[in-house]
Amino acid sequence: MFNLSLEVSSGSVVHPIPSHIVYATDFTARCDRAQERAVQLAIEWNASLTAVHAIDDAGIGANAWVRDAHQVAARRNAKRLREDLAAIEGLRSSVHVESGSPATVVQALATSERADLIVTGLARSMILGVLPMGSTVMALARSSRVPVLVVKKKLLDTRSRTLVATDLTASSSAALQVALNWFPNGQHGLFHVIDPPYRMWAEDKAAYVRQVQQSAIGECARFAVEAAGAAARNRFAITVRHGDVVDALRPVVDEGDLDLVIVGTHARTDVMNFLLGSVASRMVNEIESDVLVVPPSF
Repeated sequence: MFNLSLEVSSGSVVHPIPSHIVYATDFTARCDRAQERAVQLAIEWNASLTAVHAIDDAGIGANAWVRDAHQVAARRNAKRLREDLAAIEGLRSSVHVESGSPATVVQALATSERADLIVTGLARSMILGVLPMGSTVMALARSSRVPVLVVKKKLLDTRSRTLVATDLTASSSAALQVALNWFPNGQHGLFHVIDPPYRMWAEDKAAYVRQVQQSAIGECARFAVEAAGAAARNRFAITVRHGDVVDALRPVVDEGDLDLVIVGTHARTDVMNFLLGSVASRMVNEIESDVLVVPPSF
């Protein structure tokens, strides 16, 4: 079990460990890892788990027979999943099948159930849409009022290696606080990308970049303290790189064999907005770890 005794500064918002998780599934093997993760976290956090499948008529076709057959199959699969989850000791679970667009169905259920987390995977049909753009995953990440966990790895240890990717804005604070509160036993890193100004005019470009990186490390340390209190400074190993966000992040994740990248979102459409445009698509598709998307209002 996680240790719940972590304290943050009085000015910070405390994000308690989730008590209710929604898991989006298309009832295929593509969602096996997401299901395993949802069950694992629900048991470790003593949270209830609600699985949801959306029957999207728009994606099935106009043939009434085909639609009816799909609905029969969906409800049969829901019954099987309900029985499988009920057999897991210590798990409180339910399974819902609803008609409608996947993102709308999942978001509506998460709202009505007052869920604290949505867990999903990277399937390319039905509930999870077609990646990279216009997918249900991206739609959820943009609109969800609670964090969305995109699962890729088989296991997520309670002592997981996490990395908070930040642009040092207030909107990123929630991601840092979630890392500390949800994974208090984890090994945490803080990742930031810089674009050194006037680098092309520097006589020694490498030395100039190193100087800007050192300054950015100090900014990251101050950001951690402002977001989660003085103790947070020693909880994060800080990494600063320059260049393309995803290209810089990928080797850090690979070399550290990281389990989870946590990113915050905000409404602005600048280069460091991880959840808009091609950057978000590439992060979800190219980063090998799980990705936890934390909305700014969370």
